[in-house]
Amino acid sequence: MSGAVAVNSRESIERSWTKWMPVLAWALIIFGFSTSYFSAENTSKIIDPILRFLMPGASAVTIALGHGFVRKAAHFTNYAILFWLLVSGPMRARPYRAFGICVIYALLDEGHQMFVPNRGPSLYDVALDSTGALFSRFLHAAVIEIA
Repeated sequence: MSGAVAVNSRESIERSWTKWMPVLAWALIIFGFSTSYFSAENTSKIIDPILRFLMPGASAVTIALGHGFVRKAAHFTNYAILFWLLVSGPMRARPYRAFGICVIYALLDEGHQMFVPNRGPSLYDVALDSTGALFSRFLHAAVIEIA
């Protein structure tokens, strides 16, 4: 009898770990975006030419604003995805706890940027991250919970 309990317990742990894998993978991706490789200086080398191609007559100011918008939209989107992964997996019945995890991770992520060259922490970015998670909460409620 105890052998069956051990097998069930191990399977339960494996299922739990499987639910957390997408969340952990996405958290690592977000962490990667917090490195100096994704500083504004470096992302401008990719984003600015794309914006110039899409808006050939745009001024330098417009391109700079567009670059900033793309970077801030990435904050919003990354945490919307993180929330969705949490409530679709390990935090299925706990959306408020999932939102709290997103806010805490956003704070930790910005704190990490204090130690990264060419990066700096911003409470504004934490607010954007949290807003993305909150939007995802509303979207999740509308699509999954109401349907």
